[in-house]
Amino acid sequence: MTESESSFIEDQAEALDETFLPNDSLACKWCARVTPASRMEKVAYPIRDIVLKARQVQATGTKMHWFNIGDPNKFDFAPPPWITKAIVDALADSRFSAYAPSDGDPDLREAIAKNEGIGAERVFVTSGLTEGLYFAFQCLLEPGQHILLPGPVYPLYSTISRMFDGESMFYKTDENWQPDLDDMRKKITPHTRAIVLINPNNPTGAVYPRSAIKAVADLAGEFCLPIIADEIYDKLVFGEPLPSIHRIAGPDIPVIRGNGISKNFFYPGSRVGYLALHGPRLDKMMPALTRLCNSRLSVNWEMQRGALAAFTMPPSHLPASLNKLRARRDLMFKRLNEIPGIHATLPQAAFYIFPEVTAGPWASDAEFIYDLMESTGIVGVPGAGFSPPRPGRFFRLVYLAPEAEINAAMDKLEAFMKKRLASPASARSK
Repeated sequence: MTESESSFIEDQAEALDETFLPNDSLACKWCARVTPASRMEKVAYPIRDIVLKARQVQATGTKMHWFNIGDPNKFDFAPPPWITKAIVDALADSRFSAYAPSDGDPDLREAIAKNEGIGAERVFVTSGLTEGLYFAFQCLLEPGQHILLPGPVYPLYSTISRMFDGESMFYKTDENWQPDLDDMRKKITPHTRAIVLINPNNPTGAVYPRSAIKAVADLAGEFCLPIIADEIYDKLVFGEPLPSIHRIAGPDIPVIRGNGISKNFFYPGSRVGYLALHGPRLDKMMPALTRLCNSRLSVNWEMQRGALAAFTMPPSHLPASLNKLRARRDLMFKRLNEIPGIHATLPQAAFYIFPEVTAGPWASDAEFIYDLMESTGIVGVPGAGFSPPRPGRFFRLVYLAPEAEINAAMDKLEAFMKKRLASPASARSK
């Protein structure tokens, strides 16, 4: 270390009014005090955070059932071959090894715009819908303001709100997970910047009917609020096709619609999503979104060419995929409701189910999930991870696994519940 470097470090340490840790190397003493910024305390993702404990259980030799993450490709799903072929073709073309345009491949933006019924200048390609949601919240939120979120909500939304110093504000849902319009109205204040609608819903698998969507749109219009519409599962519906909210809301309601190829096209690893701006009063967001896109350079171009194939080719993969998902949903729903102390509502879309523990010794749904995992190897997500905590003990499972694994896991869950209900005091004393 040079004399000037040593002097710099000493000056910095003195400025911080700290005492060096005992160490021979001045540089090591300086580095020892590197700590994360306080905002990192606001970052949490319960769906993956539970994996650390699950790995410890797995290390004991327990057979694990990974029902915590909505990743169909961890099981027996795969992207349609015309998407992967388009990516392979792009990999062979050196044009697509350059930086892509920051706001997205022009052909892809045109294809999305055609599907959305808007101009291509109102489409922004993002690294998965996750990045798009970060961008939308970053554009809208000032410290102390809030974006109205459903309860329960996919935890990413709560994390993003905290990251940008937003307040937490959630509207209630009823026993069938439908939005409570009266409560939503009560929660709207001068600090409200937007309303989030996740339809189909994660974590519950609920689908909102046209009447509910129209009511939310009318409320947003009454208060001049935009709607952030997360419709990433809109093709994975077991009933009638789901119309997008912007087609129900009409041209006078601003809608920021998010979608991508992670779920409908079974390609979560592609990390290609988008935001589409519908309706009035969003023009000022366009240059802001452009600057955010510029600041992160671009989304992988080869994967965008795969997304182009996804949005321009007929989705002929969907019927078989939906039949497979429906069979697995029906099986898990049936098995869960046959287990004493468990009650589940039938999901209408996606690949999540959100049961309630109605009996047993656990003080919280987190305690239940960790006891279940340690005892059976079933990895789920406690309901408290989907803010805000609501009365009752809920948990989320995915039904992506083949029927044989679902049955094996449900056998273990049934035996576990019968044992705990017969001897409640044994829940945490194994």
